Amino acid sequence: MKKLIWISSYPKSGNTWVRYFLSNYFYNKKKLDLDFDILKNIDKFPPQKYLKELVKETDLIKNAYNICKYWPLTQEKMTKSKQEVIFIKNHNALVSVEGTNLTDARYSLAFIHIVRDPRDIAVSYSNFDKRISIDKAIDRMTSENLYCHVSKKNPLDIEVLGSWKFNYLSWKNGISEVPRLLIRYEDLVTNTYNKKLKIIKFLSNILTSPVDEEHIKFSIAQSDFKRLKELEKSKKFNESTSKFFNSGQIGQWKTKLSLEQIRKVENFCKDEMRELGYL
Repeated sequence: MKKLIWISSYPKSGNTWVRYFLSNYFYNKKKLDLDFDILKNIDKFPPQKYLKELVKETDLIKNAYNICKYWPLTQEKMTKSKQEVIFIKNHNALVSVEGTNLTDARYSLAFIHIVRDPRDIAVSYSNFDKRISIDKAIDRMTSENLYCHVSKKNPLDIEVLGSWKFNYLSWKNGISEVPRLLIRYEDLVTNTYNKKLKIIKFLSNILTSPVDEEHIKFSIAQSDFKRLKELEKSKKFNESTSKFFNSGQIGQWKTKLSLEQIRKVENFCKDEMRELGYL
């Protein structure tokens, strides 16, 4: 039954960037110059096509946390498909809600976990969603409580998130028998080829498939951040209601956050930030 490879991260951590790279590597063997439609090969969890068969929308409107009841059923349906392996994008924490786990070792083949400096996430989150100030983004990222994020476009698109720290620790420590790879967003920016080669080597070992270095280079070029920004000017990215690919820069927080905001993030996440080399 194990089929699912999770590409997981806190929001605004480079998940879609990695997803675009992997979509081109695994699903663009003819090396065509494709647009955002290629991302349909790596769906967001839980996939809407399965949810619509299972979920009563009124159930989720009543309580968004009811989405958790459908996590196992959705994965059971996914693993019964004809695909040998299924990549899925995910922002949920690796969490258990009222006894229901996000996933478990029956369904999951591997985890790719992307992390980003939480100070930069606060800036990026606020840039992406103008309804959320930097202070509100930081409040969410440093909250001790879980919260549900419900898409304003689709009431079935629900993510169960905790703090940045909780998200990181949940994917670092949860379900120990599932192999995982931790990748820092900052390393993807500064050492792109080697880090994406590392991702493909990790997957090739799990999937017992050869590493195609020329296709890695092609897939990196296709997923170049500048290319995606230009593509978004002519082709709307339908997963977003606003501009999705903004700057992607490292260290924006140094000029965008106040000293008080920096201290709030660092005090809450200091052990994990030190562990990851952010402090």
